[in-house]
Amino acid sequence: MVSDKTYKLIFWCAVLIVLLLSLLPISAPELGLFQWQDKLHHFITYSGLCFLGIQAYGQNHSVWVIGFILVLFGLVIELAQSLTGYRFGDPIDLAANTLGIIVAGVFFHNQRNKL
Repeated sequence: MVSDKTYKLIFWCAVLIVLLLSLLPISAPELGLFQWQDKLHHFITYSGLCFLGIQAYGQNHSVWVIGFILVLFGLVIELAQSLTGYRFGDPIDLAANTLGIIVAGVFFHNQRNKL
């Protein structure tokens, strides 16, 4: 079993990685397998952050509080990207982030209610 401290460390490392990758310049356009691949990446990334956040802090905080904080984090990143001059904030990215958080939150909320 993974301890809360380990999940906290993994969560904060993931947050830092997402922050850094979100603000670094992109050197070449990304060629994807399908048109919305970037949005799927956002969905998966923020679902994963929500999973880690709930594992790390879910004993003391509501799933929805954790989710709300992650939505704010995504919003701040999109705003910061729009200020860089080499990245741009995308409201559809924020929507994909939020949807990933909601899906992970609903999953965990339902799991808790089954117990």
